[in-house]
Amino acid sequence: MVMNACLYECEIGHRRLKPEQKRFDYRIFMLSVDLDELPKTCFLGLNRFNLFSLNDRDHIDLGKPGGIRANLLAWMEEKEIACPPDAQIRLVTLPRVFGYAFNPVSFYYVNSRDGEPLFAIAEVCNTYHEMKLYLVDGMKNSGWQRKVAKDFYVSPFSDVRDSFDFRLGIPGAKWAVNIDNSDEDGITLVSSIRGKARPLSAGRLLWFALKYPLLSLKVIFMIHWQALKLWKRKIPYFAKSANRDSQRDVLRPHSSLTSSDD
Repeated sequence: MVMNACLYECEIGHRRLKPEQKRFDYRIFMLSVDLDELPKTCFLGLNRFNLFSLNDRDHIDLGKPGGIRANLLAWMEEKEIACPPDAQIRLVTLPRVFGYAFNPVSFYYVNSRDGEPLFAIAEVCNTYHEMKLYLVDGMKNSGWQRKVAKDFYVSPFSDVRDSFDFRLGIPGAKWAVNIDNSDEDGITLVSSIRGKARPLSAGRLLWFALKYPLLSLKVIFMIHWQALKLWKRKIPYFAKSANRDSQRDVLRPHSSLTSSDD
């Protein structure tokens, strides 16, 4: 059983299978917190500047008071997802670094008050600062699994009409996630997270600031660097403004979705 708040030291893997094979890997750490028991420690700010910070604005925001939890519950009510009002909700996410935030994907694990796993939600963001949430509620092999229509612009090298296949392990001493991107002919991209729990403390945060310098900037740099290499290899490119009707239920929509055609 994992502690109420901890850090996950993670290995991230991306393997593109087509139109040509390519792989890249890197290491990061992620913050895991119970939304009812947010940690208070040096070097970790809550809605304020610090070396690392957790900020409500970086996550689901429907304009409801009460922070991330209240807004997530409001989103579930809007989507008619049954959830007890006293549910335990764990968030696993990248923290801000010196006030800078970029979270490609965060995860909410929802349990009943007595600890029974109910479902998970993946919160996916793109470089346009758009966000889309996906319910993952099929229990399989002690984790959550669900294949869903993507309907979201994540990468210029993947069609918004593709599918996501989520396999989300339940956080514990170890934590594993797999997210496959598939088109009508099969899997095109395999992404994975493999994490090991570490205690959350001021000393550990300070050490991780040295071990994983400029964490969020590293992630956004890696995304753009790999995209540049794919572009130079003339991999087919999908424009953000294409297939606007297939980009559904997008939060914080970019002007490419909201502007009218002339």
